[in-house]
Formats: sequence, structure tokens, C-alpha cells
Amino acid sequence: MKKPIKVSRFVSDVLIIDNVGSDVVIKCIPAELSYSIVDVRNGIPYIARLFFFFRLSIRVAQFGIKYKSVIASIVDVIKPKIIISYIDTNLIMGQIGLIFPNKLVISIQNGTRLHMGGFNNKREFLLPHYFTFGEYEKDLLKKYNIKYQSCKAVGSVKLGLFLEKNTRIKNNRNCICFISQYVPLINEFKDDGVKRLKTVYSNLITWNNENERRSIRIAMRNNKNDNYYINEVNFFELPKAADIELINNTDYSSYKAGLDSSIVVTIDSTLGFELFGLGKKVLFCGMTINKSLPQSKNVKLIFNKMPDFVSLKSLDQSDFNSKISKLIDMSNEEYLSRTKNAREYYMTNKRYPHEAISEFIKDFIDSDS
Repeated sequence: MKKPIKVSRFVSDVLIIDNVGSDVVIKCIPAELSYSIVDVRNGIPYIARLFFFFRLSIRVAQFGIKYKSVIASIVDVIKPKIIISYIDTNLIMGQIGLIFPNKLVISIQNGTRLHMGGFNNKREFLLPHYFTFGEYEKDLLKKYNIKYQSCKAVGSVKLGLFLEKNTRIKNNRNCICFISQYVPLINEFKDDGVKRLKTVYSNLITWNNENERRSIRIAMRNNKNDNYYINEVNFFELPKAADIELINNTDYSSYKAGLDSSIVVTIDSTLGFELFGLGKKVLFCGMTINKSLPQSKNVKLIFNKMPDFVSLKSLDQSDFNSKISKLIDMSNEEYLSRTKNAREYYMTNKRYPHEAISEFIKDFIDSDS
């Protein structure tokens, strides 16, 4: 049974749904606006006021004993003008948008989406103002016939915040960044992903030993405080005397590891798409998925407009060698020219997306006053 979690602030201009990613959302809010954060993961939020419970009784009578009755009651009490979340897959945002059509409801994309099936066939649902990585998400919404108030491609907010503080990025030509997407084996799809991750990593080590012997940095999925950190460390079985460094997932460490490399190797990670959008050389290995899995159709869709020379389609060592060697030998000028359309499609390169969202909020406040 979930425990009750008290919402401390009674009145705010902005209501942030979910404390996960709230540090990112705060940067999108104009400085003059107040905000409250509602923790929706660790329990059932409530406000210690009689008016809240009065509104809750009305909302339960209206919607039933559902989570949206609780969130709607919190909105009734706090009376925010804007409701915003960094968890764009949260169905509650679309539901709240319909309950409060005069409020500005915003969802900010936090990760690459292979599908939007969770939103499909939902009654009384309208995706709110959706700030996405690129134009790909619009095609995805169209495929799943999902209605939305607006869809604005601005790029990665988190990456923009990193770039705002890190204007000078080194580029180590003798370094390769390998992005880990390690997860414990849970289902057939994730089992296949872990096996492919292991094979691609092994291919990279073999190629590196036979060729230029560059240093390799592994951008870890976990940090030392995570439950599966040791499992992930053991997963990679670091060869003795090899120049391989494990980069713990802390703050913006993965961005630094990726940007300070000449080439990035990934399966289909969000980080890989973010770095690709910035013009880094990236070898995507997502198309190596087992074609018998139902998820293979979703993977095929996301890589539909990706140039062939940055997408590995086979786990054969020879194919890997050919792809990565071609990328390394290609000049930066040629690479940027040949990937221009794809980079804009997958990751719009607005340098500071949080500023674009802030301006959007300001325009709403001005029009509402």
C-alpha cells in the first residue's frame, strides 16, 4: 500500500508533476514564477487542508477512485496556471489537460521513444503541449493516431543545460565512447538487448586490438549507489592491460565522455541520439535486433531515416569493422553534410531548449493576464 505524501506548498504559479526530472523542469520555468513539486512515485500526494479533502470528494464522485481524482484535487487547491512534467510518458498529463482546458499543460520528452503504445486507444486522452527531441516524434504520434494540443521540436532540454555550463568541449581523437545500456535480464526483448550489447562490445574490443588501439570509455548506465552497479561492472569483463575506463553515471558524466571522444558506439540510447544531434560521429547498432521479436518493427521505424553508414545491421565482426573504420576515416565535413537532415529530424539542434520552453510559458502568462 502506498504511503501518503504531503504537498507542502498551497498556492503556486506552476505545478511540477513528478519529482523525477524536476531539477530539469525548474530551469524551464521563468524566474518570477513560483512552483510546487508533487511526488507521484513514492506514495499518494495530499494537501493537509480541509478544502483539499472537500475537493477530493467531489472529484471522486466525478471520476471515481482514480489517481486523476487526487491530482485534479491538488490542482483545485494550488490553482497553478501551468502544469508541467519531465516524464512525458505519464498518462496523467493528458487527462489533466482535458480536466483543466484553460491551464497550460506541458510534457517534456526525456528519452528516445520506440513507440507510443501506452497512449494508444485511451479514451478521454489528449497529449498536452509536447516538447520533443525532433520531428521523428511527430511521425510517431501520427502512426499511433495520438491527438495532441501542440508538438514542438526543441531538442534535449537536459543536453541544453549541460551545454550552457560547458561551452568548451575537448575532442580526444584517440578515444572511443561506448554507451552501456545494461539492464538485468527481465524479458525476451531486454534479454536480446543485453546479448547484442555484449556482442557489439566484444566486436569493438576485437577491432580496437587489431587496429589503432584507442582508449575506450564506457558510459555506464548505473552509478555506484545503484543496485545493479556491480552487475554492470562484471558484465563488461575488462581485458587486462586494456586502456578501458568505466565512467559512472553521475550528473553529466556521460555527456562529457561522449563529447570528449572521436566516435561513439551505441545500440539505440537517448545519449547516442543526443550526441548525433550535436554532430558527433555515432555508430548505431539498434538494427541488429532479433527480427522475430515484435519490437523489431518499432526499431525499424526509429531508424527509418538514419543514413546507412551510421547504422549497423549485422552483428558480424566484419560488418562492424567496415562500419566503424569508414566512420573514422570520413572527414568531419563530409560526415556533417551527409547526416544533416537526419540529425535535424531526430534531434533538433536548438542550443538551449529550456529557454524556448520558458518563452512559451511567458507568452501564455502574458496572453492570460
